[in-house]
Amino acid sequence: MKRHGLVFGAVALAGAALDLVTKTLAFRYVQATHRELTVVRGWFGIETAYNPGVVWSIGQGARTLWLVVSLLAIPLIVGIFVRSRKTWTATICLAMIEAGTIGNCWDRIFHPGVRDFIKFYFVRANGIPAVWPLFNLADSCIVVGVILLSIELYFFEEKKAKTPTPEPQPPTPVPSPAPRGPGDPSTP
Repeated sequence: MKRHGLVFGAVALAGAALDLVTKTLAFRYVQATHRELTVVRGWFGIETAYNPGVVWSIGQGARTLWLVVSLLAIPLIVGIFVRSRKTWTATICLAMIEAGTIGNCWDRIFHPGVRDFIKFYFVRANGIPAVWPLFNLADSCIVVGVILLSIELYFFEEKKAKTPTPEPQPPTPVPSPAPRGPGDPSTP
C-alpha cells in the first residue's frame, strides 16, 4: 500500500509539474510571436488559447462552476485511490487523472482559463481539412488515464471476478489405529 501511495503521489505531482511547465513555455514563446508554431506542416503545431469552459470549450460562461468542480475533483480522486484495490495499472491511471486535474485546476485559479496549446490537423471523411480543438498535456493525462483505467476495470477486473475460487476441501480423516487385542505383540 505504501509503495502504491508513493507512486501515486510522484506520478500526480510530476505530471502536473510537466503540464504546467509545457503550458508556461508555450505561452511564453509561442504567444509572443502571435502566430502558430508549425511542427509538422499540415499535421501538428503549437498555438495558444485560453479555454474558460471544458472539453471543446463547452460551458464557457460557467467558469466558477468548473473551478469548483476541479477543486472538488482533486480530493475525490485521492479518495477513490485510497479505497480502490491496489494494482499498478489503477495506481498509475488514477495518478495521471489526478495530474491532469491539478494542472487544469491551477490554470482555472491563476489564469483566465485553461491554457491549451497542442494543435492537430485532420482530414474529414469528405476530404476537407479540419483542426482538432486545442488541448494540453493535462487533458492528455486525463483522457489516457480514463481510457486505460476503463480497460483495466472492464476487461481485467471482470476476468478476475469470473475466475472461480477453489472451494475449501474438508480435512482428510486420519485413520484411527487398529484396535489392539490380546494377541497383538504391541500390547503391554
